[in-house]
Amino acid sequence: MTRAAVALDLGGTKTAGALVTSTGEVIARAEEPTPAKDGPDAVLDAVASVARQLVGQAVDRGIDVRPILGIGSAGVINPHTGCVVSATPHIPGWTGTHLAERLTERLADIPGRPIHTVRPINDVHAHALGEDMFRRNSGQDSEGTTVLVAFGTGVGGAVLIDGKPQVGKHFVAGHVGMMPVPYHPEMDLFVPTAVDPEHLILEDACAGASFPGVYRTAGGTRDVATTRDLFAVAESDPVAQKVIRVSAEIAGSFLAGLANALDPDRLVLSGGLATAGPLWWEPMLRTYRHVRISGIETLPEPVSSGGSAALLGAASLAWADENPADPQS
Repeated sequence: MTRAAVALDLGGTKTAGALVTSTGEVIARAEEPTPAKDGPDAVLDAVASVARQLVGQAVDRGIDVRPILGIGSAGVINPHTGCVVSATPHIPGWTGTHLAERLTERLADIPGRPIHTVRPINDVHAHALGEDMFRRNSGQDSEGTTVLVAFGTGVGGAVLIDGKPQVGKHFVAGHVGMMPVPYHPEMDLFVPTAVDPEHLILEDACAGASFPGVYRTAGGTRDVATTRDLFAVAESDPVAQKVIRVSAEIAGSFLAGLANALDPDRLVLSGGLATAGPLWWEPMLRTYRHVRISGIETLPEPVSSGGSAALLGAASLAWADENPADPQS
């Protein structure tokens, strides 16, 4: 009989889920919108609904489901207690939510397939674990230090050492979006839309969510409501080109600083900006090469595990105690 674990990826706009085997094969999927504005109870109900759908698919197909569920969630997560230590305002009231306990309560009564353990982790940490799982299962090198930085709607990061996430004393390790912006002669471009104009952080300059506002305050006149819109008009719009270039150069300088400080075996980039093509990648890489210490050969590389990385990472938590060689065991 095929065996699978339920893996979930809880984001601010949608909750994705999958049934994943111990070797990282995704054999079923489900998703629902995340009702973030309705508060923690509504969010947990939606997450539980996705899990129940997946268990239902497993029952229909004769798949044996693990009673342990893994979930990557937005926010700073204490992996020992399963509690959300802190979170952005995107999910009101999410800070302080006992994610593991309250989700288990919603899944313990599934007839014949109860979930009795929920193992949560920060969503970007889950992404890094998924990349590690993919590399190991596909025969790629995953030993040593892996630094993953996600440039998407926001900016996040994770550090793995031999496949184990480094969460830090207060569980905030990897939250690079809050780090100060490295100096750039055109960094004032991001001041008008910054949360705190006197203290620019990486999310002010390198998060996709900030781009439409930055474009407008820089004098852009086209209809740009999303990051996708910005890249679409950039071919013929010098203001859009400038926003993308300066942001990418700041990202490259920041990444070089990480490489200089940590000297990782690999530096992996994920998120929408990291896959947006040469308009972002080329100035980022050019600046990275200029700022890194001579002798560092590690270069930024795109994530190899594709769009399922966070789900694979969540699944690795669910399978950890059955895979003694797994770094999560």
